[in-house]
Amino acid sequence: MTAPDSNALLEEHIGQWREYLRRRRAIRPADVEELEDHLRGQIATLRAAGLAIDEAFLVAIKRMGAQDAIANEFAREHSERLWKQLIVTDGVERGAASRRDAFLAFGLAVAAAVTLKAPTLFGFDMNDEQDSLFYFRNASLFAFPFLALYFVWKRGIDSRTWKWLAAGFIAAAVAANLWPYAGEADTLVLQVMHMPLALWLLIGIAYAGGRWSEVGARMNFVRFSGELFIYYVLMALGGGLLTALTVALFEAIGVNAEVFVGQWLVPCGAAGAVLVGSWLVEAKQSVIENMAPVLTRLFTPLFTATLIVFLGAMVWTGGLDLDRDVLIVFDGLLALVLALFLYTI
Repeated sequence: MTAPDSNALLEEHIGQWREYLRRRRAIRPADVEELEDHLRGQIATLRAAGLAIDEAFLVAIKRMGAQDAIANEFAREHSERLWKQLIVTDGVERGAASRRDAFLAFGLAVAAAVTLKAPTLFGFDMNDEQDSLFYFRNASLFAFPFLALYFVWKRGIDSRTWKWLAAGFIAAAVAANLWPYAGEADTLVLQVMHMPLALWLLIGIAYAGGRWSEVGARMNFVRFSGELFIYYVLMALGGGLLTALTVALFEAIGVNAEVFVGQWLVPCGAAGAVLVGSWLVEAKQSVIENMAPVLTRLFTPLFTATLIVFLGAMVWTGGLDLDRDVLIVFDGLLALVLALFLYTI
C-alpha cells in the first residue's frame, strides 16, 4: 500500500468516526472537533513511535474509547472490522516478508548451533577442562556474527558497512584464539567478560542500519536489547522445563538422555535462542500481543517433537516402568499439555 493510499484510507476512517459522533445528539460540533484533534494527535504520536497508519488509527480509537463513552461504542463496533481489514490488506503484503524473516532467523539459529558443535570435529570436548576454555573464549562468536548477518540482510546495509562489521568479528576471533593466555589468567577472565560487550556494539551498528549516529536509533537498540533479554530468559525457563521433562521421561524407559541434553540440547539451544529471540522482538515490536501465546506457539512444536521421539523410543525399548515418580512426571506433562492447548486455541 502506497503512502497516498494509506493517507486516503486514514481520512476515510476518521470521516466515519466523525460522522458517527455527529449523529449523537449528546455531542456538540465543538466537542467533535476537539475529540478529532485529540484523535489526530494520538495518531501522530503513534506514527512517530513507528506504527503504520492503519495500526496507529486502530490503537488511537481504542485509547479514545477508554476516555469517552460514545467513542468507546464506536471502538467496539468498528475496531474488529478495521482489524480484519488490516489483516486482509496490509497483512497479505507483510505475510511473505514475515515468512522470509522467520525462515532466515531459524536458518541462522541452526547455523549458530552447527558452528558451536563444529569444533568437536577437531577434537574439542566441552566436558574437558582445558577445551572448555576455548568455548568460554569464543562464546559470543558462535551466535553474534549470525545475528549481525540477520540485521545486515534485514536492514539492507551497504557493502562498506558490513565489511567493517566482518572485520570487527574477525579481529575479535583472532584476539580470542591467538592471544597467549596463561591458563586461567586474569586477562582471560577480562576477555570472556568484555568481548561480548564489544561485539554487542557491532550488533547495534547492524541493527541501526546506517543510522547509528542518530539518538533515536541508539535508543531503539537499547529497547531491543532489553526486550531480547526478557524473551531470552523466558525461552530459557521454557527450555529448562523441556529439558527436565526430557530427562525424566527417558529415564522412565531406561534411556540416559543426560549426554544428549548436556552436549547437544542445552548448548545448541542457548546459541540458537539468540537468533530466535531477536526475530521475536522484531516481529512483535508493532503488534499488541501478550508474550504467553507467542511463546506457546514457539514451544508447542518442541514439546510435540519430544513426545514423538519419546513414544518411538518407548516402543523400541519395549515398555515403561510405571512407578510413582514416573506417574508424577506424566501428571506434570498432562498439565503442561493442557496449558499449551488452551493458549493455542
